[in-house]
Amino acid sequence: MITPVEYLALKARVEEELENIRRLETSLKKLRVFPRIATDNISGLLLDDEISCRVLGSYLHDYYCYLERVFVHVARSFGERVPDGSQWHKELLDEMALAIPGVRVAVISKQTKGKLDELRGFRHVFRNMYGFNLDPEKLRALLTKLPAISSAAKKDLAKFFQQMDRLLLEEA
Repeated sequence: MITPVEYLALKARVEEELENIRRLETSLKKLRVFPRIATDNISGLLLDDEISCRVLGSYLHDYYCYLERVFVHVARSFGERVPDGSQWHKELLDEMALAIPGVRVAVISKQTKGKLDELRGFRHVFRNMYGFNLDPEKLRALLTKLPAISSAAKKDLAKFFQQMDRLLLEEA
């Protein structure tokens, strides 16, 4: 079982990743593509341009990586095995939507898992294909969904920590 000190350290690490997400969202706001797409270009390059796609793709990739780091921190802090093998990213996401009786509540809802799974899939594509092959329409569609994905993930993480605070800190 996680100790109160280990739990507080986990909360600090998660807050650090959430700050990274806030910084990323601020950058996307400066580009006028978050919380909605309010431009047709980035620094004079059309959003459909290869360079714009690479830029926006890297932000979407980073967003998922920040959340995935949160999930790894949670798994390790609660003594869970971080999956390995070719499907570890999917398995980790699946595990975060599960409550582990006597250990922890679910970190995210099944609905949020579904939203994040699309972003996880994009992360895989982004890492494993050439940037000039990125589909601008798919990128734009995912970017349009990012505010809802972000809101759901943050809401679920807040709920997770509220419930775990009650279980680990208030009962201690």
